[in-house]
Parts: sequence; C-alpha cells; structure tokens
Amino acid sequence: MPRWIHRITPIVLSLMAASLANANSTQKRQTSVPLIQTKIERVNQITTPDDIVSLQRRLTIAGRANDIFTLFASELTYSQGKTDAALAADMRMLEHTQEPEVAARAMEMALGANKITEAQTIADRWQQIQPTETPAKQRLMWELAIAKRDVPQVLKNTDAVLSNANDYQLRRLFLKLAQFRLNNLNATDELNTPIHKTAVLHPEMAEALIADAIYGVTGAHEEQTIKALQSLLRLDTDIFPASQLTLNLINLKQPQYLLDFYQQTGVETMPAKWQSLYIELLIKNNKLQEAYQTLQPLLVKSKSADLYLQAAYLAVSQKSDTATIASYAERIAELGNRNQRSKAAMMVAMRYYDEHNLPASRSWAAKADDPQFAFDQALMMCSLEAEEKHWSAAQKWLNKAQSASKQGTFFSSRDLLRLQTFINSSSLTNRQYEQYLNRMLAKAEQSSAKTQEQDVPPLLLLRGLLYADKLNEPAKAVADMRRFVQMRPNQIDGLNALGYTLLSMPKENWPEAQKLLEQAYSLNSHSPAVNDSLGWAYFLNGDAEKALPLLEYAYQHQPESEVAAHLGEIYWQLGREKEARQIWAQGWLNKKSDHKVLNQILDKHGIKPASLPLTTAKTEIAHADAELYLRRVRLLEVMNTNAPVFIDNVNKVIQEGNASQRSEAALHAASYFYLNKNNAAAQEWLSKVTDNKFATNKAYLMGIIEVEQNNIPAAQQWLQRINQNNQQSANSDNFYALELSIYIDRKILQPKAYVHKLTQHLKEAQQLANITHDSKPVELILYMRGLAYAENLDQPKKAVEDFRALIKLNPDSADGWNNLGYTMLSMHKRYWAEALTILQHANQLDGKSEVIQDSLGWAYYLNGDPEKALPLLRSAYQTVQDSTVAAHLGEVLWQLGKQEQARQIWAQGLTNKNSDQKVLQQTLKKFAVNPVSLSASAPPDQ
Repeated sequence: MPRWIHRITPIVLSLMAASLANANSTQKRQTSVPLIQTKIERVNQITTPDDIVSLQRRLTIAGRANDIFTLFASELTYSQGKTDAALAADMRMLEHTQEPEVAARAMEMALGANKITEAQTIADRWQQIQPTETPAKQRLMWELAIAKRDVPQVLKNTDAVLSNANDYQLRRLFLKLAQFRLNNLNATDELNTPIHKTAVLHPEMAEALIADAIYGVTGAHEEQTIKALQSLLRLDTDIFPASQLTLNLINLKQPQYLLDFYQQTGVETMPAKWQSLYIELLIKNNKLQEAYQTLQPLLVKSKSADLYLQAAYLAVSQKSDTATIASYAERIAELGNRNQRSKAAMMVAMRYYDEHNLPASRSWAAKADDPQFAFDQALMMCSLEAEEKHWSAAQKWLNKAQSASKQGTFFSSRDLLRLQTFINSSSLTNRQYEQYLNRMLAKAEQSSAKTQEQDVPPLLLLRGLLYADKLNEPAKAVADMRRFVQMRPNQIDGLNALGYTLLSMPKENWPEAQKLLEQAYSLNSHSPAVNDSLGWAYFLNGDAEKALPLLEYAYQHQPESEVAAHLGEIYWQLGREKEARQIWAQGWLNKKSDHKVLNQILDKHGIKPASLPLTTAKTEIAHADAELYLRRVRLLEVMNTNAPVFIDNVNKVIQEGNASQRSEAALHAASYFYLNKNNAAAQEWLSKVTDNKFATNKAYLMGIIEVEQNNIPAAQQWLQRINQNNQQSANSDNFYALELSIYIDRKILQPKAYVHKLTQHLKEAQQLANITHDSKPVELILYMRGLAYAENLDQPKKAVEDFRALIKLNPDSADGWNNLGYTMLSMHKRYWAEALTILQHANQLDGKSEVIQDSLGWAYYLNGDPEKALPLLRSAYQTVQDSTVAAHLGEVLWQLGKQEQARQIWAQGLTNKNSDQKVLQQTLKKFAVNPVSLSASAPPDQ
C-alpha cells in the first residue's frame, strides 16, 4: 500500500477503537464538532429526553470520523512534501484529541524532516498528555536524542529501545544508529555492545548488519566487522548504496579489515559486484599487479562487464599487448551496457592509435556510441583523420567535439585546443602556421592566470615542434620547449621533445639531452617514443649496447620508419648488417610514417631501398600481425566469446600466418566448436591442422569425436597415430593416448572388464606418479572408474571412494566434487544432506557448468526445497536439452503443480536420442505417465 496510508493505519485503528469504546459509554468531556453544530441545535429542538443518550453516541461517532478525515488530509499533505503544513495540522489535532497516537505520528513527521525544535515541542506536549512511559514514547524520545546528538540519553535507552522495536522499526533505528556513528566517528564505543547484541539476532536484516559493521570498524572490532560483512554478502549481492557507504568507510578507517574479509571469505566464490569491489580496492591501494593476477581466474567464470572493464584497465596499466585488451573489450561488448561498451571501445581505440594501427583504432572508436563519450569519440576520430591528412573530415569531427561537452572521460579542453590548432595549420604554409601560433600564444598570455596555465604550454610545444620538424630552426624549438618544461616539469611529451631536439644540435648538447630523456624514461619507461629517443641518445653518446634493448622495445611497440632507421643503425654498428637491412626494409614498407630519417641513414651507408630484402620483410610483417591475432584467438577461446568475433580472428591468422600459426589457429577453432557441441565444424577445422607439431592434439580430438559418434574403428586409427607420434618424439606425452584409449575401452568392453582394465592402468599410473610427481593420469583413471562404478555396475560406494580419492589429489576439480555429490544422491537419503553441501562447493568452483547446476538442483529437490531447485534446473536445461536434466526438471515442475509444463519437458527429453534416457524412463514410470501420451510442443512461458 502507499507509504502514507501505511503510516496512518495504526493511528486510525486507535481512533476507531476509541470511538467504539466511547460510543458505549457516556462522555464526561464534550467534543465540539463545529462543522455540524447547526444540525445539532435543530436536532435538540425536536428530540425527546429519551433520545439524548442515543444522540450523544451518534455525535461522538461523527466527531471521530471527522478527526480521521483530518488526519488523512494531513498525511496526504505530508506525502506531497508539505511538512510544515502537515505538522501544523497534526499539532492542532493533538490539541483537539489529546491522543498519544497523534503525538507519536506528529513527532515521527518532525524527526523525519529533521525539524528538531518542533519535535521537542511535540515531545513536551506529549509528556503533559501522557506522563507515563510507553515503548512508543521511549523510542521516539530516544530518536529525538539521536537527532540532538545527546549521547548520554542515547546510551541510556538504546538497549531497551532496540529490544522493544518490531522489524519495521528496527530497520529504521539501525540506519539512524549508523548515521549517528558516521556523524560522531570519534565518539565513545559504548553503543557497540547493545547494537551488536541485537544485530547478531537479525542476520537477515541488512540494516542491522550495516550498523554492526560500522560500529565494528569504528570501534576496532575486526572479527565483528568481518562477520557482519560476510552476512551482508549473502543478503546484498548487488551492493546497494548503504552497503557501498559502509565498505567505503571500512576502507578509509581500517583497509586491512576489508582485505582480511576478502581473504577469509574467498573472492572466487563471491558475487561479481563484490569481486569487482575487491579489484577496485587493490587498484586504490596501488596493488595493480596483484589485482591483475587476481582477476585472471575470476574472468574464466565471470559474466560481469565490470570485471572485464577492470581487466582492460589493468591490462593497459600493466602494458599488456593490445590483443589482450581488445579481447576484454570484445567480452564487454557481449555482456555490458552501452556505457560500458563505449568506455572499453575508447580504451582499445586509443591503444591502437598509439601503435599507429589507424584502421583498428577507427573501427573501435566507431563503437563508442554512448552520448557520454561523444566528446571523446569526436576527438579520437578527429585525431585519426588528421593523422591521415583528411583535413575536411577532421574539421567535421572537431566541430562535433566543440558542440559537445568540453570535458570527456579520456580527453579534455586542452586536447581540443591542441587538435584545433593542429588542424587549422593544415591549410596554412609553415610560416602562416607560425604566425597563427604567435597570435594564439599572445592571446593566451594576456588571459587570466588559470587560462595561461592551461593554454600556453600546449601552444609552446606545438610551436616548438614546428620549428624543429618543419622550419629547421632547432634553437627556437629548444627555447619554446624549455619554457614548456619549466611550466610542466613532469610531462614526458615536453621532456622527450626537448631532449630529442637537442640531439639534432651540436654534440655538446647531447649529454643534457640524455639527462632529459632519462628523466622522461623514469616517468614512463613503457613509452615507445621515449625508448626510441633515449636509445638514440645512448648511441650518439657512444653506448650502442645500452641503446639496443631500448630501440628494440620501441620498434616492437611502434614500428615506424624513424625507429627502424635508429634500430638498423645500431645493428649495423654492432656488425649485424643482415638484421639492419631487414629492419630498414620493414621501415621502408611502412608507407604511413615519414621516411626522412630513414632516407638519411640509407644515404649515409650508400644503400638503395630497392636492394633491401623487401619481400622477406613483407612476410615477416604478416607473420608478426598473425601472432597478434593468434594471441587474441587463445584469449577469446578461454573466454568462450561469440563465434563471429572468434572466427574472424582465426581467419586473420589463416590469411597472414605461417604454417605453424595457421595450424594452431585451426586447432583452437576445432576445440572451440567441439566444446560448443558442433562436432561437424570441429572436424572441418581439424582438417586444416597440417603442422606435425600439432599432430597429437589433432589425433586426440579427432579420436574423441569419433568415439562420441560410435565410430570406434576410426577412433582406434587416431589412437594409433598418437602412439606413433609418441614413439617418434623425444618429448612424448602419453596422457592423450591414455585418455583416448580409456574412452574407446568404455565403448567396447563390458563394465566389469572395463573396470578391471582401469584398475591395472591405475596401478601403473600410481607407480609412475611416484617418479614424475604428475597426478593427472591417476586423476583421470579414478574419475572414469568412479563413473563406471556409479553408472554401469550400480556400486555407488566404490564410486564414492574413487571420487573422494580424486578430490584429495585435486581439490579444485569441480567435476570430481560434482560426481561425488551426484553419486551420493543415488544412495540412502541419509547421504543427501552431505551431497548438497558437496554440490554447493562444486557450484562455487564452476558456477557456469550446466551439469553441476542440474546436480545441485536435484540435490535441493531431494532435500525438500523444490523452489530453490527450479531455477537451477531451468538454467541447466536451457543450456543442454539432456534427457536426464529433462527428467529432473519435469519432476520438480510436476511436484510444484505444473503438470502440463512437466509433460512437455519430458516429451522434449524423449526426442533427444543422443542422450541416455534411463532416468527419464524411470521418472515417467514413477508418475504413471505413458510416453505415447506426451507431446513435444514448446513449454509455456516460464
């Protein structure tokens, strides 16, 4: 019901009760009802004395009704935000009725509006009307003490107030206590005892847990704080604002408490929002590498765009390759909202721009379609067009940026000014551009101090670059750049530009240049431009060995012609002339960068560009590009991203790569489609795996697919190939052969013979494990033998023994835990509670597995909780229409009274001839359902 009606109901009921009581007794105190006074006088004139009592009763009822309507009107006024008017009405009503309930409601209104003076007035009047203490009066007087920050009074009654409050009141009181503590962080810790005592009795009440955590952290009670957070975690998976405020306070007061909470509770089992908060906490504490490492296993199971955004940010900060960052952005594109997708797209666009991969940068920038990023996108597109000298298009994007907000997430008004100045120069000669910059500088220098600080440095840098690169006036360039560095001493652009320009002047300037560039390098050791400049400075100052790794790094991350010229010169001076010619050839093929410095170097050595190994360089460039795409393929497969994006990157490797790269990409594609239940596509891609390096991997996957398709002779042929490869290889791995042979034996041997053979394998594997310390073969055999005991020999106790041995060897095996728990569900019901706990743990290890979701749902059902079972079984069945899952889901639906849905699910399960229908047939028999009577139509909306 609406809030104001909810609040007035107790008062109305109170008045109605009083009306009924008063209607049955003679009133000593007359209640005037001015609105109907005329009618009363007329009635008195025509009424006999015998009717006086009856008349008085009717008048009392009428007066009470009038009071009720007045109170309703007051509540309506209050609900519209007119607190003063509502309070005035209630004050008049209080004087009129002398009812404690009206006083209570009026005081609630005053306290809710933080009108402490009015609340005190009402409290005083209430004390006169009702001198005795009541729980309601005590509570509101205590709330008044909270509002007045009267600590002694609050301390005096907190225990009693909390003990007498109902759940609705408790929620409000705990929030008031939390706010009270936030306003008095240095106050006494005495309140903690009654608050904690009551809070632990209400683990289902978020407000209680928030107050408990706040008083815990401000009173240095770590265990209390952590336990409150652990309970809050179960209630608030999305982290609502009040929870966020609490966590922020803990991070401010006792950040170690928060870290301990995460470590004790286990980040990997938490909801995505809490995981994201932990990563944010590590970032705030500048633990970037730890944050990035923590994220990696979380991403494998995560469907949280927030986590992938953090991964992208950390990948940038950790200088990961662009393929990694782009793969995270692809995942965000699948999972995130418009804002998240746009932010990720801009991050990738900027990284590609830094690498001078302009087509890729343009493609990603175009995806930033959230209006919040309109300014950023416009400046990014403007930069791209300007880089390619598309001046008209650049001007259009510049105009768009100027019409948007002058501050974006990634770019600012200073970037706008720099681009505006650069683009305006496109239609000018060098000297005209110089004059334009002179005018802009003069205008900026005559502006306010704030404007000067913002606009003068970038204009100085632009003019300095003009003098250095276009007008060949290095002395003027150095003068402008020195002014820039003086104003912005820690900005690497200025330090790098000044240092590099000094290298073009007489050699007495080179030591100073090296110092400036070393300072720039200390600020950002990952900048390709700074690595190139500093490497060149070391070379000119006579230290080619020190220069080499810097220039190699610069060329790896920014393969421009000028960097190629520098790196090739180092190779040449170190006697590595073949490598020098290869690098120069690659630089010459880069038509998007200026060849001026490269031409100078080639002329110096008397080398004609046509004599360079250009064909080989083209191939090497293509293979380098293919390696980048292959890295993305590996990441996208792990993240199981959408097929078009994944295959697009595979095809790029196929087009650009060498034989090994093409085979690896095809193998990844085959694995991807196999895991997504598309064996035909997997086999097609496996046919493209031609490199012998991947022959065993190909034979293994081909063999597994043939086993699944019951083509045993073909599977045996692939097993033979694996064995042949192992005999020919010095570094053979027999695990693939073992696994495939076990799968084949499972198909062709009787269960007892199969188990006997597995037992022999197990003894051999255990002996080998004692030497190699590799338990993988043992784990595999225990897993497969456990399945055979459970599914084929009806010996669940032996299966349980094998699965327990498996998880002892590998506690992180989600499949091991799942099979252990599911097998126990087939045993006596005394094992079902333990099975549920085991399957809950399996689900924590792998929350995306439809097999585990089916097992856990079935466990909830058998333990008497079909409501919890249903969403898990629905989720499992949506992913895989297996007959056993259909049996489970149908039974739960049937028991919940949804028989028609159950019948349709069972009918669909019967149509799946590729899965074992044993459990489904048993279920139909249990409910006396004839399979012929079922219709496999789509189930109704769920």
